[in-house]
Amino acid sequence: MRFAATRGILMPQSLKMRIFAICFIGTHVPLLSFVARQVSNGQVNGADLAVLLVATLVGTAGALYGINALLSPLRLSIEGIDSIGRGEPVSIPPIEGVDEISVLLRRVNEAAASVQSRLNTLDHAAHRDPLTALLNRRGFFAEVDPLFAARVGGAFAIIDLDRFKAVNDQFGHAAGDRVLRDFANRLAATCGRDAVIARWGGEEFVAFFPRATEADTQVRLAELLRSIETMAIGPAGFPPLTFSAGLVEAGSESVERTAERADAALYAAKRAGRAQVLVERDLVARAVAT
Repeated sequence: MRFAATRGILMPQSLKMRIFAICFIGTHVPLLSFVARQVSNGQVNGADLAVLLVATLVGTAGALYGINALLSPLRLSIEGIDSIGRGEPVSIPPIEGVDEISVLLRRVNEAAASVQSRLNTLDHAAHRDPLTALLNRRGFFAEVDPLFAARVGGAFAIIDLDRFKAVNDQFGHAAGDRVLRDFANRLAATCGRDAVIARWGGEEFVAFFPRATEADTQVRLAELLRSIETMAIGPAGFPPLTFSAGLVEAGSESVERTAERADAALYAAKRAGRAQVLVERDLVARAVAT
């Protein structure tokens, strides 16, 4: 047992042993005083002394058990606080009662819920675009980096709304924001749950389709292009918009290098007249043909 000086008094470092020491002293000083008086008066009875010793041992064991049970919730609260510090969920069962320990555990649960809520808010703010609710660039990398590390493969597209600056100039930024939100919703609905979609910046969006082929993804994006041409996005009566997209196959290269290839295909689509999904393979074929 380790000891530490507390206000000049040598006490065990363990709280459990401190409580036990206080209880032991409080009960045994009178007991030992009584035994000492009996011995000094020559009135010691062996049987009575044995019963007293056994009762003392049983009482000591019971005190240790009770102290351990009493301090068990405190250990739960310490574990809960440690979990809060690590940013992990806290799983302390609900505690009823009005004693100090019950109140402490309830406060730990409340603090854990508050911290978790704030962490969720911060995580959402760090990884989500506030306008469209899609992932932002940081959130996109956080999602796709493990997929690229595992080399699952797939199709990677960068999508840019055509002539979007004219929308803000002619109809105002509120209308432009509505267009971006509506397009983000349409994009998410078209791409499906397996795709990782993000707002890349401004009117640019990016999508990664794990394990998908370029051909299937091109068909899907072409359907989206036709849909926003026939069912306009943005405020009621807003003129139809189009987009251009660069689509590449994702293989063993990094996310950054794949994005560069998709960006090159996107700008080729812009130069070729916009309103189209250009696959890198077709771009290479055109270059060879010329």
